[in-house]
Amino acid sequence: MEVIFLVRQLTERYMKQKKNLRVVFIDLEKAYAKIPRHVMWWPWRNTKYITFIMDMYDNVVTSVRTSDGETDYFPINVGLHKGSTLSPYLFTLVMDEVTRDIQGDIPWLSRTKTEYMRRGFSNTRHEKEASLDGLVVFREVATLSRLQHQHVVRYYQAWVETEYGQHNVVNTGGSRTAESSMYSFDEISLSDAGAGNKQECTYLYIQMEYCPRTLRQDFETYSSSFNVDHAWHLFRQIVEGLAHVHSQGIIHRDLTPSNIFFDVRNDIKIGDFGLAKFLKLEQLDHDQYIPTEGMGVSMDGTGQVGTYFYTAPEVEQKWPQINEKVDMYSAGVIFFELWHPFSTAMERHLVLTDLKQKGESPVSWSTQFPGQSNLLRRLLCPSPSERPSAIELLQNDLPPRMEDEWLNDVLRMIQTPEDTYVYDRVISTIFNEDQLVAKMQCPHESSKKSTYKNDNSELLDSIIEVSKEVFKRHCAKRFQISPLHTLDGKFTENSGKTVKILTQGGEMLELCYELRTPFVMSVAANQLSSCKRYEISWVHRRAVGHSTPYRFLQGDFDIIGGSSPITHAEVIKVALDLVRRFYNSKAIVIRLNHSKLAEAVCSWAGVPQERRQNVAEFLSSTLVQYCPNKADRKSQWSLIRGQLLQDLRLSEEVVEKLHKADQRFCGSADLVLARLRGTLFYDKSACKALDDLSTFLKCLRVWSVEEHIAIDVLMPPSDYYYTDLFFQIYSKEGSPASSSHEKLLAVGGRYDMLMENAWDNTHKTKPPGAVGVSIALEKFLPNNPSSDVGLPRIENSISVLVCSKGGGGLLNERMELVAELWEANIKAQFVPQEDPSLQEQYEYASDHDIKCLVFITEAGLSQTDLVKVRHLDARKEKDVEKEEIVKFLSEAISLQFKNPTIWS
Repeated sequence: MEVIFLVRQLTERYMKQKKNLRVVFIDLEKAYAKIPRHVMWWPWRNTKYITFIMDMYDNVVTSVRTSDGETDYFPINVGLHKGSTLSPYLFTLVMDEVTRDIQGDIPWLSRTKTEYMRRGFSNTRHEKEASLDGLVVFREVATLSRLQHQHVVRYYQAWVETEYGQHNVVNTGGSRTAESSMYSFDEISLSDAGAGNKQECTYLYIQMEYCPRTLRQDFETYSSSFNVDHAWHLFRQIVEGLAHVHSQGIIHRDLTPSNIFFDVRNDIKIGDFGLAKFLKLEQLDHDQYIPTEGMGVSMDGTGQVGTYFYTAPEVEQKWPQINEKVDMYSAGVIFFELWHPFSTAMERHLVLTDLKQKGESPVSWSTQFPGQSNLLRRLLCPSPSERPSAIELLQNDLPPRMEDEWLNDVLRMIQTPEDTYVYDRVISTIFNEDQLVAKMQCPHESSKKSTYKNDNSELLDSIIEVSKEVFKRHCAKRFQISPLHTLDGKFTENSGKTVKILTQGGEMLELCYELRTPFVMSVAANQLSSCKRYEISWVHRRAVGHSTPYRFLQGDFDIIGGSSPITHAEVIKVALDLVRRFYNSKAIVIRLNHSKLAEAVCSWAGVPQERRQNVAEFLSSTLVQYCPNKADRKSQWSLIRGQLLQDLRLSEEVVEKLHKADQRFCGSADLVLARLRGTLFYDKSACKALDDLSTFLKCLRVWSVEEHIAIDVLMPPSDYYYTDLFFQIYSKEGSPASSSHEKLLAVGGRYDMLMENAWDNTHKTKPPGAVGVSIALEKFLPNNPSSDVGLPRIENSISVLVCSKGGGGLLNERMELVAELWEANIKAQFVPQEDPSLQEQYEYASDHDIKCLVFITEAGLSQTDLVKVRHLDARKEKDVEKEEIVKFLSEAISLQFKNPTIWS
């Protein structure tokens, strides 16, 4: 009779408000079981259930009692649709209205035979993210839908509905049905989400696999059915599910017995990913930084981040960087509950409180199960780095199974190089045509997804063309990189991150992860001592779940040979020339550091050598992303201090010195240089690094680089091969006065070590120095290019070499003149040395096939203000006034230097 009571309440409320609602149509033919679980008391068959409900509603009348009296009796008429096109999702709106006053803010569950549906609310933050950040909530739901594992609850689809019955559908897997408004799950799509869609409240619905009970419900009767083998069996399934979740870059963060379910076959299913965080979602290098906003803990249930007994210490202490080890702590508590049944709720509370606060398990239990007690201590270790991962548990700590022994035998046979029979059979099975066809028939989430919208294609073409023109102005030539190459085992530092492809013949291939290493291999193979190159190509990153790999458009510019600070300055000049086309110069920030300087600061702070890499990675993901000396960065120290002390095990003194280094040695370049010289005067390598930085800054000033230049001694190199001087270029997002967040646009530095490792030692020549920059061209897409973004194309191949005679090399004058030529769109360069000899400059021209040389002398600049132009093939030369040199060269180049009158 509860159904009648619910409908009565709805009808009475409308009567009280003097509204004429008398009939509620409920499509029970399609959604007969979609009734809140406290109402659903018997799984009637479809026909009997409808008949029973109709009998209950027959001739029912009611009245409304109010403070003004009692109304007249009126009938309640409930129509039951049998086969109409009324959507089951519209039914949920009706049930929401029916049960609103009964349930308050408590979410309700509705069931069918094969699935259950969770009802939840979206808060203001979700609505803001949905409108400003491309519907983050739905992208996360779509990512969860890619978790396909026998011990993870399968997510099918999600959608939002407004107060007025409008709904927006997010598709993440499945197929279209005639009665439903769901579409095929080829890609994430959202309909009716425009700004004109007025809504006061939005609800998020998630449809997922049906699981009839939870592990918490099993624990209520567990004391009478405890079995050692069964406990290991359940824990193995939990760990297997966690291993899959973590392998997809997802942290659950709320793993409790209430969120571990049993399916109809009594297999474990990990579910309820409402608090999950993602380590790999839409980030170039899968940054593992986890924001700290909204981190709260509930003592009596699920709070914003976890449940009290199962919440890891680092979450409670609001560490700014967490990883999958927070789930391993929760798994440890569940492991204990599997092996220690409780007779009463009070016993559970007392024992788990001691376990949580003191890290102590009952002595009698530890004596009875010493192996399990040891594993529990490791899982509940306060330091996340010392907890085992899910994969480590499966490989080392769980009882072996017969299947594992059989699988190990197969794996050993696959690795035998002499006998490839088993390996060939495995490859043949993987590429079986029937299986491939069957998989292709299942719609894939990313099979039809385009990387870019159509309205971005023209802008992307413009970005590529502008990039080429800027690179060519600096006389760079393209070195084309193959997007796919054989896995050869060289330079394995990034091998764990690359996208690998298995061919039908069993060969392993790699998609291009970055553009520099293949170029270095080519330079070493050809023994090049001097060159400039550029490349614009796609780089690939592994995606989350079963999606196709991510790809990103990247532009690289490199200089081989030359003097370090000078070539370094030109590389940054190239990057800025390109970035300025799409970003305001005032919003651009250049951050510098030097590997010797970073080492010296770590030694000054007392960071142990074996922990420096971990400390650098941690600070990079939590601190360095903020502007030096800004409020956001300063506030981070209150959050990261605990993690530095507890997880990285640094002393208070070391942490204080690192904090001081951030305050004094990170900021405006000129100010920081002076402070570092006064502090690190005793370190010769640090003094040499400071000299390099000073020379580098002088070169930038010659080219009038006015962007904010900062030194950040806590900033680590963006890639392993950058040594000595390295840099990062950012753009401030939003108003510079109101925001300190920055967008990373380009990274670069010297990579002499990479060149040395690739160089053939049998050759007598030494490997040249090398410096380069990698630019994230895709990050230009959201910005509107300036009106003059299109550069005139450089059709000719004539380059100009600016040379000097005497005067100590006249480096500044050469740099100023070559900058004038670049501004006039003339391809120009100079020998990147402080004082090259005349012979060295002629050899440079010969090596780079440059025929036009411009000579400047100290006397010519100071007395006559003349420069000499010489063409080697024409064997002609002419003195030209410095103010007229750009005009003269432009005309001469347009005539290919073939008109004799230009020399008269």
